[in-house]
Amino acid sequence: MPESAIRILIVDDEHLTLNLHVSMVRREGYQNVEAAKNGHEALKKFLVLKPHIVFLDIEMPELDGIDTLRAIKEFGITTQVVMISASLTSERVSAAREGGAAGFIVKPASQKRLADAVQACMKRCSQEEGNIELFILS
Repeated sequence: MPESAIRILIVDDEHLTLNLHVSMVRREGYQNVEAAKNGHEALKKFLVLKPHIVFLDIEMPELDGIDTLRAIKEFGITTQVVMISASLTSERVSAAREGGAAGFIVKPASQKRLADAVQACMKRCSQEEGNIELFILS
């Protein structure tokens, strides 16, 4: 799939981090990138955009990233969700894995890590179910 066709949604309640991640992904050539500042806004945009990939911050007020992940997966769409957090704990990794996340990125996320995550997600899309492991970029 060409980079211009890949739809990406980035979710983070920290305004500066959100804008930084959006611009870093766009600099990698992905232009169909949307932003959401919380879990509720993410779910609304998710239904309209139907993204291939969602970058989702774990720590957000009201509807956190894990609950947003579960809601996204309930729609039954094969969207690849990459969790983002400042702290890599076994509990968070387990919750992400159990929720159906494709991967986990530790903040601060570099442009290279975000680009690597997009590539890993696109590779996962072409693999058969059952042979897929959660990836962690720290």
